[in-house]
Amino acid sequence: MDMRPDSFYKKAFILFFALALSPPAMAKQDDKIAQARERAEQYAKKSEAYRKQPARKLSQAELKAEELFARAEVMVALAESPSQVEPALKLCREATQLAPGYDKAWWELAKSIWAQAMLMPSKTSEQKQAAASALARAREACNRALKIDPVSAGGNYWLSNIILSDAGLKNPVRQVFILPEIFRLTDKVAELDPYFDYGAVFRTYATVLSVVPRWLSKSVGYEPEIILPYLDKSIALYPDCFVNYISRSEVYLKMGDAESKSKALQDLEYVLTHDPDALKGYEADNRSRQKAARARWKQITGKDFPGN
Repeated sequence: MDMRPDSFYKKAFILFFALALSPPAMAKQDDKIAQARERAEQYAKKSEAYRKQPARKLSQAELKAEELFARAEVMVALAESPSQVEPALKLCREATQLAPGYDKAWWELAKSIWAQAMLMPSKTSEQKQAAASALARAREACNRALKIDPVSAGGNYWLSNIILSDAGLKNPVRQVFILPEIFRLTDKVAELDPYFDYGAVFRTYATVLSVVPRWLSKSVGYEPEIILPYLDKSIALYPDCFVNYISRSEVYLKMGDAESKSKALQDLEYVLTHDPDALKGYEADNRSRQKAARARWKQITGKDFPGN
């Protein structure tokens, strides 16, 4: 793990957990928010610099694999049941055969297996075991990616999500206690591209916040507000990526006050009133987020979204 002093994820760990161990004077929320805003800007610049670097030229097999990924991602975004992910898995497995030395082939496979696991029922012990088995296969695929490239941003990011999901499957509270392992993985993502996949790392933290009981997160100094500057920056950088609005809305809802609820509804309204085709390559994902936003709107307000 990179424990350099300027590591965002180490600092995030300190910001999230220092309150339980430090004097109150060190835990002023306004100061923490200001620091988070500053770091969000710094990491945006780091991502921009990384993306300006010349990309490695892909082989013909890797280019073909990329075409398969694109098709698979659309299928995954539209899937509503585990069986509907199967065609995507077939394409991803084909990609690993075409380009077995391409780390992305393996973490794309892992991502699709993870998506299938998330669609599996998990009420009974047998159902949970089936989902856990799928996550184990996803983890194995990620490990293949990391064997090829230990600093693979996608490999490390998706491994962190798989580990979180596995912990949540057993007990959502466990997600808090495995955060140090998650930081170890996401720190590797930050080494290359902190805003990888339009701010995926920050969405992961938002997800943890939304499922872990607030009393527990607060007891270790993890206030919801601390993640907002990073989600804000993700949205400023990528305004057409709807999943960031969904993540931010869940953080606002977790905060619980009337003003935050209003902001959550504003985020959902944005998703429901803007063009899902505006972000190339994310059209299907954006449409699935619109569906989720419509359902969430009704859950919160008790009414259909106007014009629904």
